[in-house]
Amino acid sequence: MCLRYADINNIKDVHHDCYLTHPDRSDDIDDTVLDAANQLDMRRKDLVSWLKSDRSWKILEEAEGDELDVSDFIKEFNPLYG
Repeated sequence: MCLRYADINNIKDVHHDCYLTHPDRSDDIDDTVLDAANQLDMRRKDLVSWLKSDRSWKILEEAEGDELDVSDFIKEFNPLYG
């Protein structure tokens, strides 16, 4: 299964701090997240759970302006899914 932008963009009614509400979220980061998730063959429900998690907010905060790449998200997802 190939995860797509729609799998991220169709998530509604999220009003807490998570990846989906983070001000640093961008199309480029979405692309990187999807690339990492697809490399690990993540299921949609697992990706959605992570996107809505507190941890997803923290990874963007910890980056502090540094560019995140696919390997950063693979490391993030690996304990959860790898």
